[in-house]
Amino acid sequence: MLRRTFIRLVANTIVLALLSAKAGASGYAKRYAFQHGVASGDPLADGIMLWTRISGAYGEKVSVVWEVARDAGMQSLLLAGHLETDESIDYTVKVDVRRLPADTRLYYRFTVGDIQSPVGMTRTLPVGSVDLARFAVVSCSNYPAGFFYAYREVAQRDDLNAVIHLGDYIYEYGAGQYATERAEELGRQPDPPTELLTLGDYRKRHAQYKSDRDSQAMHRAHPVIAIWDDHEIANEGWKDGADNHGNDSDRDEGLWQDRRDAAMQAYFEWMPIRGEANGSRTRIFRAFQFGDLLNLILLDTRFYSRERQPDISATDGTRGGIEAELNKVKRRMLGRRQERWLRKRLKRSTMTWNALAQQVLVSPIRTPDLEPILDLEKPSMVRREVLERNIGLSKGNPPLLLDTWDGYPWARQRLLRDIKRYGGNTVVLSGDLHTPLAGNLNLAGEKEAVAVEFMTGSVTSPGFAEYLPERKPGMVRDATLELNPNLRYMETDHRGWLCITFTHAECIGEWHLVDSVRAADYASKIDKRLAVDAGNIAAGLYEAADLTT
Repeated sequence: MLRRTFIRLVANTIVLALLSAKAGASGYAKRYAFQHGVASGDPLADGIMLWTRISGAYGEKVSVVWEVARDAGMQSLLLAGHLETDESIDYTVKVDVRRLPADTRLYYRFTVGDIQSPVGMTRTLPVGSVDLARFAVVSCSNYPAGFFYAYREVAQRDDLNAVIHLGDYIYEYGAGQYATERAEELGRQPDPPTELLTLGDYRKRHAQYKSDRDSQAMHRAHPVIAIWDDHEIANEGWKDGADNHGNDSDRDEGLWQDRRDAAMQAYFEWMPIRGEANGSRTRIFRAFQFGDLLNLILLDTRFYSRERQPDISATDGTRGGIEAELNKVKRRMLGRRQERWLRKRLKRSTMTWNALAQQVLVSPIRTPDLEPILDLEKPSMVRREVLERNIGLSKGNPPLLLDTWDGYPWARQRLLRDIKRYGGNTVVLSGDLHTPLAGNLNLAGEKEAVAVEFMTGSVTSPGFAEYLPERKPGMVRDATLELNPNLRYMETDHRGWLCITFTHAECIGEWHLVDSVRAADYASKIDKRLAVDAGNIAAGLYEAADLTT
């Protein structure tokens, strides 16, 4: 055994020396840099995706060496290799490393000539009997809106299997648009300054986000399992369009297919994710298995087959009119192929838990009457006429968040019916709404839960408190919880992240909130812990004790 290890080490050392010589042969290496850090993602029991980008290259091909080792000093080398990158992929580097040991903390780096990247840390998936799996769940990281303190908190944890990013990793808006009001003051103006439309635009914005030190720290510390939401491409996107695309738009932003394809290409270039962009056929839904404990299933509720959201302005604004519009068409969220794929995954699962990681809120929410809650004389991110319209619409307590599963009640019933029939212990992980939230998920007309939902807050994107000017703090939260007994937790004022822990006995969600994303410093607290027991999903969520593992 020792002899084989020694021979492999010597062989890897010789190969690495040859590869390094090849990588530096161009003579350009000294002007290269790794300005966007390193990242890993899509872990398997025997593999991991590694990512970086070469800065300072213009027009030429660049040969890059990669290494994987058991130690941070990169002395106990496991594997090494090289590949080339060029401007056709924006000088990004991605390698799918296989033949790695399971459930192992590993270290990696890249080299061009004598220029080395930072060393990243990653982790392969466990196999067999697994007692515990723990994740950070994040979403909605808007660069101009504030500092990525949630990422900093996550980077400092050493007990996570991975980070699950549920989308809105970047935002497509330009200066003077959504959530950029204090960007100049914070030194976080969007780059490019215009809204993103072309491949070059999206690449530049990804580069800006990956230049953030807290983002780099998170990626350097953990593998990331990522799925997109709408803002990686365009606001309120669906399979065939988005805001400002189509004949009904008052601000046409060009051909949807061109914008979508450019954004998807940039996403696959800049993220440590398997696969490649393929237009309307791009498949980003996939699954990961953590031994006998957890079946982690990522769904695409945004661009794969989602039908267009209902238009609330097409109704009479009453609760009955809105619900009639929702039930008039059997809108699909996942599409037939993804539904069949999910059903098969649930049927075949032998793990204790199934976790559906997806973008938008599944829990139904009826809107409280906003008139006694809002003070229209107070400042808001929303125009007064829009607030007045929403107050009118809120009469009768209809569902108003129609970009969520509330806009697809037929599809939601199908999803929950499949979970009840095949899903066993199912937890839904959600993002998008910028609101830490949790609730029990019930089939219509039934009291017992078939699943529970844990929603992470946003990393920086503004929440309800910045949209809705309350007469007193917490009024929107309190009125919403009172009207919706299926909800067990809601927080409207703070940004943060969700820590989710699975054991064979229970699943615990723990919400970590920061007091500011705009101050030079911040404080963090655990705001809530909720749990659900394996084998007793029907009883729903309950208050959890402090985590002890």
